[in-house]
Amino acid sequence: MMRWIFAALAGMMIFISVMFIRLLSESGFQEEKKNFIEQPKYHFQVLIQNKDEYFGNLFQQGAIAASEELGVFTEFIQVSSGDIDSLENAVELALFAGIDGIALKAVDSIQSQGIIEKVKKNKTEIVVYENDNFTISNTTMIGSNNYAIGSMVGNMAVKAAEDSANVAIILGNSEIKGEEQYKNLIVQGIMDSFSKYPSIKITDIYSINPELFETEKVALSAIASNNKTSLIICVDERSTPGVAQVLVDNNKVGDIQLIGYGAMPQTLDYIRRGVVYGTICPDAYDIGYYTIQKLMQEIEGENSSDFINTDLYSIDLSNFELYLKGLE
Repeated sequence: MMRWIFAALAGMMIFISVMFIRLLSESGFQEEKKNFIEQPKYHFQVLIQNKDEYFGNLFQQGAIAASEELGVFTEFIQVSSGDIDSLENAVELALFAGIDGIALKAVDSIQSQGIIEKVKKNKTEIVVYENDNFTISNTTMIGSNNYAIGSMVGNMAVKAAEDSANVAIILGNSEIKGEEQYKNLIVQGIMDSFSKYPSIKITDIYSINPELFETEKVALSAIASNNKTSLIICVDERSTPGVAQVLVDNNKVGDIQLIGYGAMPQTLDYIRRGVVYGTICPDAYDIGYYTIQKLMQEIEGENSSDFINTDLYSIDLSNFELYLKGLE
C-alpha cells in the first residue's frame, strides 16, 4: 500500500515539475531568450535612470532592436536619478567586468566629466545620451537638443497663453539653482520663444527632484505665487502628471494652463481631459537605437557625428488621436 502511495506522490511531483518548467518557458524567460545573441561581438552596458518609465521602456526597446541587428549583447543597469555616487559605482563595476562600451546620462558637468575620463583611460568606449545641458568635452551625445526642447515648449506656451501670461517653469533637475537656472538651455529656448511677446513673462523658476516627492510641494508653490501664475511649464516627464493632478485638486483647471514633457499614459490622459494643454515628447526609441549604434561605430573606428540629434514631437488635442495611431 505504501509503495502505491509513494508512486502516486512521485508521479504528482513529476507532473508539477513539468508544468512549472512549461510555465517558465512561456513567461518572462521566453522573452529573455528572444533577446539572447549567441557569441555577441561586444558586451555593452547602458546605465539608465528609471527604466520602468515610459521614456525608459521605449529607450530600451530601441536599444534592444539595435543590439539584435548589430549582434551585440546590451545590459541595462538601473542607477539612481541624479545621483553621482550611484553612477560612479556602476561605471567602476562595468570597468571591472571588462565591458566593451558604456552609455550613460550625465548628472553634472564636473564629476560626470571625471567619470567619463576614467572610462576613456581604461580604453573603453563611452557615449552620453539624452542630455546636452552639461558640457562633456570630446564625448558623443545622442538625444534631443535642449535648446530645441525649450523652443518647442515656448512656442506651445505662446499658443496656450494667447499672447499674455505669467509663467512658472518647473525644471527636472534639483541641482540647478539661482542664476544657473537662466543659463539652462531649455530655459534659454523658452525665453527666446517669448522674446516677441512682452506680455508673456517668466515670473518663477523652480527645480524639482521627483524621487524626493517634491512635485506637489513645488506645484502648490507655483499656484500660490504672488506673481499670479497663469501658465505652468513642467519639463520633467515624471512630474507632469503630478502637477496636473494638483491643478485638478485645487480647482485650477482652466485658470492655469499646463504645458508638460514626455508622453506617459497619465499625461496623455490629462491632455484628453483638457487638464494639460499639450506636451513635448522626445523620440526615446531612436535615442536608444542610436546609442547602441554609436557605441558600435566608436569601437570599430567608423567616422560619424559627435552629436546625434533625435526628433521631438509636439502633442496636443489637435493631433492627439493621430499620435496614438502612430504609437500603435
